[in-house]
Amino acid sequence: MIQTGKWVGTFLFLGAAILLSSNSPVSKYGMILFLVGHIILTTVFVILKDKPMIFQNGTFIGIDIYGVYNWWMV
Repeated sequence: MIQTGKWVGTFLFLGAAILLSSNSPVSKYGMILFLVGHIILTTVFVILKDKPMIFQNGTFIGIDIYGVYNWWMV
């Protein structure tokens, strides 16, 4: 489960980066992929009790929520 979560998060991040870099009408979906990836990895790091990575990914979740708001709500 842990390895699977890490790989899923990795592929979500790569997809998100490609979407955001494309500067196209579908770019906004990249923020959703980042958010989902960070939620998955935060779960993995909670299981592993990796506090620095929990903090880092928790911070990224906040940034992702801000990005989703800016891309989708504003």
